[in-house]
Amino acid sequence: MEIRQIEAFLAVIQAGSFTAAAEQLNLTQPSLSARIQQLEQSLGGELFWRGQRPLSLTPLGELFQGYAERALAILQAGQEAVQLVQQGQVGRVTVCCPFSLAASLMPEVVKQFGQAYPQAELYLETGHSDFAIHQLLDGVVNIALAAAFPRYAAQVQTVLRLHDEMVVAVSPAHELARATAVTLPQLWQYQPIIIHWGNAFDAYLTSLRQMSGAEGPAVRVPLAAALPMARQPHTVTFLPRRVTAVSGLIELPVPEFQFGWDIIVATRPGRTLSPLEQAFVEVVTAVWHQSPT
Repeated sequence: MEIRQIEAFLAVIQAGSFTAAAEQLNLTQPSLSARIQQLEQSLGGELFWRGQRPLSLTPLGELFQGYAERALAILQAGQEAVQLVQQGQVGRVTVCCPFSLAASLMPEVVKQFGQAYPQAELYLETGHSDFAIHQLLDGVVNIALAAAFPRYAAQVQTVLRLHDEMVVAVSPAHELARATAVTLPQLWQYQPIIIHWGNAFDAYLTSLRQMSGAEGPAVRVPLAAALPMARQPHTVTFLPRRVTAVSGLIELPVPEFQFGWDIIVATRPGRTLSPLEQAFVEVVTAVWHQSPT
């Protein structure tokens, strides 16, 4: 029994005659008849009543029709599944990223990626940048997003670099929220909420406070705790611009405060992204360059 014989059998049923089915399959009628006869020989009985008009199925033909239709449908589904894999439409993308990006970037990325590739599986792990890089190098994930620190970049293969900046963020209810310009000494009149964004940023912030003669302790907390505190009207905090925008906070205009905050999208050295992984990176790029607000 061959697929082309089953196709011929179903074509005759659909067309209603051997002649019309032969035209539909671009075959001569003798070739089509030969395929039907070969199928009947393999099944051990006739499938059509010969010599009757209109053409009708024998009991054996009626029984076999349902199986033939399901068999071709399964084969067609298998062919389509293979094509989707080859086109990068199906598969699994494994990603790890910092909490800040999970909250500010990934919701829209997951949405758009899911819409574009509904049959793809996306596995997303979150943690700080150190954790993301370790998950990548340990083979737990194939893509990591992390702060663009030199020590990370030296260990991985960077496939994309995205630019952001640290900003001073406050609650919309803060008395400085509508200011047109804010000086550094003004900032330290409020409770600073400090998130550990890396040693370089810590050193930068410390130097700014020292230059301004700031006194009083800072509150040092993780991002998850900092965001609720930052919504209080007597605090100031320091966040990437994208995180500030999606958190509903206000970016203060502080001309003396300038600190670049780049993000890398990376995979393991020497590794080539799959078509589906490359598509994920393209979605990340597109979402990043959209307005976060």
